[in-house]
Amino acid sequence: MNSIIKGCELNQAVRTKMFGCVSGGKGSMKPEKYQRSKLELITRHPCPKTNTRLNRVTRELVHDCPFPNRLPNGFDISEDFDGVQTRYGQTTYINFKCVVGRGGSQTRTLREVYLFVETQLEVSLTLPDTILFANILDGDEADRVLPKFEYLLSKDKYSDVRDRVYVGDLRGYLKIY
Repeated sequence: MNSIIKGCELNQAVRTKMFGCVSGGKGSMKPEKYQRSKLELITRHPCPKTNTRLNRVTRELVHDCPFPNRLPNGFDISEDFDGVQTRYGQTTYINFKCVVGRGGSQTRTLREVYLFVETQLEVSLTLPDTILFANILDGDEADRVLPKFEYLLSKDKYSDVRDRVYVGDLRGYLKIY
């Protein structure tokens, strides 16, 4: 566990040292591959990719939906989860992100993640408690905006489901595993 860097310590320089160039192309997947491999190593459970998404209007899980924008309601459907783990009778849908440095692109990414988390909370209100969500947000900029996610999770309407939606860095997630 000590080999996993704290999310707040993962800045532009550290990310470049760990993964090389990650902007665009195949390089952009290197942080996600790192997060997935560490998660699988520590949990000893596979975390395969998935095409599962959320419909933000109907508040439902949408399985096997690789191309939502080919559908008329494509903008109602979220990005896909990056992975899924089934352990001890629970299914956890996982979203991996590594957001470093400040800027418009990072803000847009994190705002989209915020809306994704909000939809996870809304969907959780209707799903069985065996369905969980984990949003692994590594990076100094992701860490800087975590209070916004804490605000969302603290809303009264989510008091019964907030413990089913994790938002934080990989290290924190593995501590509660």
